[in-house]
Amino acid sequence: MDCSCGRKGAVAALISAAAVISVCVTLMVSLAVRKQSLEDLAPRPSFYSGGDVLDYLLNLRRIDRKDGLLVTWYHAANNKSSMEEALEADVMALESDVTLEGYNTPNETEKPIMAHPPDVYSDNTLQDWLKAVLRLSNKVIKLDFKNIRTVGPSLDILVKTSSELIIDRPVWLNADILKGPNVPFDIAVNASQFLTLVQKKFPNCTISPGWTTLYLPLFPNKTYTQNMVEEMHTLVGKLPQQITFPVRAVMAKPAWTHLSWLLSQSKRYSLTLWQGKTDPVRVEDLLFIRNNSKPEQIYYDLYEPVLSQFKKIALYQPEPSAKYGWRS
Repeated sequence: MDCSCGRKGAVAALISAAAVISVCVTLMVSLAVRKQSLEDLAPRPSFYSGGDVLDYLLNLRRIDRKDGLLVTWYHAANNKSSMEEALEADVMALESDVTLEGYNTPNETEKPIMAHPPDVYSDNTLQDWLKAVLRLSNKVIKLDFKNIRTVGPSLDILVKTSSELIIDRPVWLNADILKGPNVPFDIAVNASQFLTLVQKKFPNCTISPGWTTLYLPLFPNKTYTQNMVEEMHTLVGKLPQQITFPVRAVMAKPAWTHLSWLLSQSKRYSLTLWQGKTDPVRVEDLLFIRNNSKPEQIYYDLYEPVLSQFKKIALYQPEPSAKYGWRS
């Protein structure tokens, strides 16, 4: 009799324990699902407008390693239709051109608009463009200034926008501030004024200072010189921001000795290789640069089919084993 009661008690205890375990497991699963749901609904992490593009994209899980070749671009997202197409596109960074409405005409105003010369009118203002991009996407912003008069009013709008909306992604400010290869006369944006305005009005950015260039396929073409890169380093070497130098890709390999020297001057420096629409960029030249630099040092803003051909080889070859030295 006592033995039977003992067995019944043991069975009851086991059933109770199993029930408790079942409840605990159910609760744990429920909490895990709820946690995942909350993570999915959580806003994307805030980011610093002067921060590194690759860190930002890693943070968003858009890329899996720090490699400038993984960053994808949309060119000239200027008028409203192009901007809307760019916002829908599976790209990570938007490059757009800013000028003043009616620039260099009797109708010039101080209103920054989104247009590439020779266009001086647009259905899209910088203010509207910024609000749309910030509200509807997480894409990196690159603004390209073609003249110095546009810079001040544009930076004022950036400051105003940052007080109304969080600029939660990297912002690149680009201007060609030095005379570069094959250009017969100086049409560069005033370097000292541009850099001073950026430091004064909107220093939380990446600065993209370049050289004016001209490339004529059927004529002998010069490339970047040591004097050019040294002059640029003198201008920006002591600035606190990250610096990415836009370099015309078709001219990069012949100038690699000089460009490599420039990169070695600071860990804050990178290059952005860009391609004119008719520039005959060669994949083997891009591979040479890739094999003689670190992946995080070079961005590639190139057209198809060159970009896909280059990626197909570059992303599946071993990283170069060469060692590189940088200054702070």
